[in-house]
Amino acid sequence: MKKLFALLLSGILLASTIPIYSNAAEANTTATPIIVGEPTPGSQKEPTTAGLEAAILAVKDLIAIPEQYSEFNYNFYDGSVYSDSYWTLTWSNPIDESSITVNCDENYHISYFYKYDSSQKNNGVAKYLKSELRATVDDFIKKIAPETANKLELLNVTYEGIYGGSYVYNYQRRNNGIDFPENNVSVSINSVTGEITSATINWLYDSTVPSSAVKITKEEAMKLIKKNMTMKLVYRSNNIGIYDAKGNNSATKAFLVYEPSLSYISVDAKTGDLYLTKSQWIDTNTTNAKSDASTSDKVFAGSSSQKLTEQEVSKIDELKNIISKAKAIDTITSNPSLYLDKSLKSYTANLYKSTDYTGKTSYVWNISLSDPREIDYTKEKDTYRAYASASVDAKTGKILSFYSSLKSNYDSATGVWDKVKIVYNKEQSKAVLEKFLKTQIKDHFNNSIISSQNDDYVAYYAKDQTPVYGGYNYQYNRVNENVEYPNNNIYGSVDGVSGKIYSYSSYWDENIVFEPTKGAMTADQAIDAYLANDGFGLKYEINTINKYDSNNTLSNSYYDYSEANKVENEIRLVYRPDVTPSGISPFTGKQLNYDGTEYTVDNATYSYTDIDTTKEKRNILILADMNVGFEGGKFLPDQAITIGEMNSFLQDIGYGYGYIVKDDADANIVLTKEVLAKIFIDKLGLTKLAKLSGIYTTGYQDEKSIGEEYFGAVALAKGTGVLTADADNKFNPKSNITREQAVTMLFNFITKAQDVVLN
Repeated sequence: MKKLFALLLSGILLASTIPIYSNAAEANTTATPIIVGEPTPGSQKEPTTAGLEAAILAVKDLIAIPEQYSEFNYNFYDGSVYSDSYWTLTWSNPIDESSITVNCDENYHISYFYKYDSSQKNNGVAKYLKSELRATVDDFIKKIAPETANKLELLNVTYEGIYGGSYVYNYQRRNNGIDFPENNVSVSINSVTGEITSATINWLYDSTVPSSAVKITKEEAMKLIKKNMTMKLVYRSNNIGIYDAKGNNSATKAFLVYEPSLSYISVDAKTGDLYLTKSQWIDTNTTNAKSDASTSDKVFAGSSSQKLTEQEVSKIDELKNIISKAKAIDTITSNPSLYLDKSLKSYTANLYKSTDYTGKTSYVWNISLSDPREIDYTKEKDTYRAYASASVDAKTGKILSFYSSLKSNYDSATGVWDKVKIVYNKEQSKAVLEKFLKTQIKDHFNNSIISSQNDDYVAYYAKDQTPVYGGYNYQYNRVNENVEYPNNNIYGSVDGVSGKIYSYSSYWDENIVFEPTKGAMTADQAIDAYLANDGFGLKYEINTINKYDSNNTLSNSYYDYSEANKVENEIRLVYRPDVTPSGISPFTGKQLNYDGTEYTVDNATYSYTDIDTTKEKRNILILADMNVGFEGGKFLPDQAITIGEMNSFLQDIGYGYGYIVKDDADANIVLTKEVLAKIFIDKLGLTKLAKLSGIYTTGYQDEKSIGEEYFGAVALAKGTGVLTADADNKFNPKSNITREQAVTMLFNFITKAQDVVLN
């Protein structure tokens, strides 16, 4: 019932337990196997000798373990309300760092496989094409996870880069011709050796997949979604500045985008029910369900700063426009709207100079307030110490930010919540905050709109275990032409017990240019454009059902593993919009990237119609699988390659540093052999060595025709073997290089570079 979470959790836990590369041997040198964690009362399984033996045999039936991997270790991860237990089994070679690690659950389903063989060459130019390794990958999946057979669809194959050297095959579960995105399989195979190196199987085994029969059409689902979700026109910024005539960044540009008002929405394809969450809470005592509570993101301002010396502070204090340290502290401590615990008796303040992206500087007092009493840990009820912090504009005296701690009403010694009287409701607390904002940032507040208001902290729990909230948080977004700009906002929190503000911050860009709204489409037009994109349709998805008993006093405990509090998973068939990216241009209806540019499908697969007769056909196809090539469907093997094209090839493969073209004009210059020698030597990090004069000779018959600035590079290229002479012992330094010749030279360079750099 809990397999999915277990598989997800295993990936997180393994970050610190999987032995890889240099840590592999060290992680597996324990002479005696260790069980991690004590069995938790109420968990599904406990580690037993019989269970471990069965897990070992089950895994070895599916995965061959070489005899030299003679050292064995294991970990056992206990189950909980959210996950089943599982084993981590590791076999390693005591002589080197080679190892095999496998995760399997209590039913011996493999969820993770990782192999590291120190003797294998794991990097360099690919030897195999993606198509040549597909069958190996498919056979491996069928062997270690036979339940997935005939239920997988290959989504894509990616290349990790020359240093990783692996192709990654990503599959998605597909039942009854319908996508099941939450279940997937990923396998990495070395493109040089053709050996499987890792696999992750994320699969829900014990839930019934509904039939593909539907009662709701896609059009009906679309109507329901449009009725319950809107597209909201907002401003976003991409950090691309607007520059003045001198090249100085004078402002930030904000662009318009329509965004879905809900992060998740779906329609049950069988019942027509509308879902706004994939997680349900069901009270087994009252059978009343409750959905997830959402909270708004808290946005805090940040800036780069430099700390001033005491002498600089003293000089600045002499200036009349800088308030004193005492005044800055008094600005906070005397403000009646702020929550300050009576125990805050110790104050410190530092003056900082802050510089924004435009180069404008300002001075800020950063203030810390604390309870100076030492903690006596022998007294369990006297360990809390209040603290607060604030920043004050050193010129205007306005409060820029504030935060104060609140003491919890929960007594950990007795396990009882102390009840307190909530005097201020959400609206009254909002009025308190807004009154404060008008005194500090009136202009900004008047140019903003409330975007969210939520319960913030739990004051205590009622008898029926219903949380009683003691505070509220509010966020106001900046507006321009009645359109919100969430990147600029004001945030505040108010305590309902005292009616005081315990958190406040704002971020406001004074130098910004907003895109005009004239010509923007309507929200109805935007949602039509949004739902017309790829991604909207039938999907199987997992709904997590959290069952709890409100009469159980432990029902709110994270560690409650009783049968009264458990998690189940169900698979349901829904229509949902998996549209990524989700932003829509209000002017074109096209999808927008995060930076406001128009989204285009990234088709990294290069195919050509003119390479069948070239001798480099296979290497050209391998480059295409390594995401290197030319667009347009033609390779044009006899066409001269440019400096920019060769640099792009090297950068796409993974050699991103070294020779850089001076400007765009240089990029279009046809590449000659002596220039290529310099590019290769630069990529190898031998630039300074190549510049040494009077020490090189090439032995080429035409070495006198080599340009002086390239001579050292040509000599080193010959010595390292990354470039060689023609058959007549001539280098032909001024000769142009065709695209086909460039492939030959590129593969030779990569092969030789492994010996020069990587080894």
